[in-house]
Amino acid sequence: MSIPVFKPFVRDGDRAFVISAPILSLTDDVRPGYLTATDAFCMATYGHRVITTPNMKFIPQPFDNESDIVQARADGRYWAVDPFQWPQTYDDSYARSFAIPRREAYMDDSSMTYAWFRPAFASDFVPLAPDNLFGQLKTDILDHLKRLYEKANKRVSSYKLTRLHKEDHVVGWVHAMRAVYERFQQAMAWRDVVMVVAEYQRRFLDIWALLDYCEIIEPRMRFVDTTHNVNPKWMGCITQDVAIATKVHAAGVPVWLIRDARLVQSNMNIIKVVSITPPDDLVIGMYHHPIKNFAQPFDIIARCPSNRRRHEAVRQPYSDFEKLPVPKPQVEQLVVKESLVGKARVDKGKAKAKLAPYDITAPRQNRAVSGRDKWSDIDHPYMPPMNSFFKTALQEAKKEFIRIKHPRDKMDDGYSLPDPGLFVNVLSPQSLVKYLANWLACRPTWLERVYEESPRPLPRAQNWRDFLISQHAQEPSNTRTSGKTSKSKAATALLFQKEVPVLRALWAGPTNVHWRGKDIAISTLDNPPADLVRQIMYEICEQGFRYELLDLDEHLGRDARKDKEARKERMELLRSIFPSKSLRVWNKDFPQENDGLNAPSFDAALPYFESFRKVLSTWERFPESLKQPLNHTGREHDLWKGMKECCVFYVQSYFDNTGRPPIVPHLLYSVA
Repeated sequence: MSIPVFKPFVRDGDRAFVISAPILSLTDDVRPGYLTATDAFCMATYGHRVITTPNMKFIPQPFDNESDIVQARADGRYWAVDPFQWPQTYDDSYARSFAIPRREAYMDDSSMTYAWFRPAFASDFVPLAPDNLFGQLKTDILDHLKRLYEKANKRVSSYKLTRLHKEDHVVGWVHAMRAVYERFQQAMAWRDVVMVVAEYQRRFLDIWALLDYCEIIEPRMRFVDTTHNVNPKWMGCITQDVAIATKVHAAGVPVWLIRDARLVQSNMNIIKVVSITPPDDLVIGMYHHPIKNFAQPFDIIARCPSNRRRHEAVRQPYSDFEKLPVPKPQVEQLVVKESLVGKARVDKGKAKAKLAPYDITAPRQNRAVSGRDKWSDIDHPYMPPMNSFFKTALQEAKKEFIRIKHPRDKMDDGYSLPDPGLFVNVLSPQSLVKYLANWLACRPTWLERVYEESPRPLPRAQNWRDFLISQHAQEPSNTRTSGKTSKSKAATALLFQKEVPVLRALWAGPTNVHWRGKDIAISTLDNPPADLVRQIMYEICEQGFRYELLDLDEHLGRDARKDKEARKERMELLRSIFPSKSLRVWNKDFPQENDGLNAPSFDAALPYFESFRKVLSTWERFPESLKQPLNHTGREHDLWKGMKECCVFYVQSYFDNTGRPPIVPHLLYSVA
């Protein structure tokens, strides 16, 4: 079954509605008219899925992976996994979440502005002393925040008069909101102020959403025979259930329906085909020390898909408060008291440790630090979506340590290109500037060198991290290195000996780097255009896959490279996997559509998967089930299964021979 190419379409029976009330532009108001929950006022493809909405003008990027982390960012909110900022998957227990007010819809409503206010350390905070991180918000800010409580309390009071018997717990929610406000009356650390403001706002928005749900939406959802005009002020929800989409759409709630692109009916009304909208206006960066500007990430509180657990996690009260430091004289008194109470005896030969003075600016350790799961797709606005065949292969691969070959039989497990995760897991804008600027500067020489020279050993992930995070402004020292860190940096400099001079020249003067014929100002890379980073990530993934495929084939396909002529034929077979007939991406025009192994059409992808299968067929442990060619004479189900099995075998072979997952193809971020 092939994946169709979607274009605007209106059913014959609905054309009269279009003539009388056309909906042909995304600048028009969205009216229900003839569109059902399964029709598309706009639609977008997302990998091998399609997302449609009958009543909104955009398609939000969904975030629904097991590996998604719930972690407060610099503004105290939870980025795109936050139901108070971005549409989430529908959940019965938190149905009210689709009625959460959208910030964009209240830009002109001054009474609601502070529901999304972000305090600034320099202008909104009064420290206890200069350069002190403890203090309070300014009085005028507190007055504005208090009005949110008064607004919520007034509406709840009206609600109690008319429907006292229903949802009484909302009264308790108002009391809880008041209790959070009372915290502003005492001095807090700035990072705690950020979190408490965000929690206070979430409580207000949750109350507002519940009342809208009880008073407006729930009565409408009892009867689906009338379709109400959409209220774009509500957050809306994402679902894969047509029944839920139908009820929500009829109630006038924004809704997005996700389906397998191959199963969508051919007569679906489509008014506009659009691109996925990423959460570019949401804060993704981690919290930073406001004076010294180093990262102090908040704890990771959950790792889960878009489900009930995520809703619960973002609503849990903040409790990790810093304690106000005890004045130094009191500290000394406490030390004296403790010394008189009888502590463990200290050997005379050991010096007593001195009590370190309290440093209010000392960094707090993030207790939840953990490495990225490289077997999972990266849900991030900078990352293009992963090819679904390879995504499945990464999930199904057997990861037992015993499968990894003995070191003498393994291939080099380094990275010919940097792990894409390096660019999206940075903790500060300054680090992102270095990663991007350094990579763009050394990219041409390194990519050519890898292809022509096949340097060995390849850099490890830590080598890439050390290399890309450094500002290579000084000549290397001739002094002998000692210590683990110094040796690591020395090893990194040796691996990139041809690239270090390039970066040294970069940081010594030029203010621009280059990307495919365009000059990019380094100063803009702390908040780069999302499309620019997506293109860079796409190239790294695609080029990394091709180089790793070549390396693994040279390791496992030695018998197919016995002489010069055989090697030439082998290289031609490898190149035939890609429409450009080349293993190089970086020196070719940037693609405008997904093709080859990424082709959206079943028929278009088949010949490239057959070339891929032929390459794999000479490797050890090649499965019997793949011995038959992948061509149009086979049954569609068997061909689809064969394509997936090729990817599973490739991923498994790479792990068995390196001990790590490979870099796999990703799709162009959006193709209209």
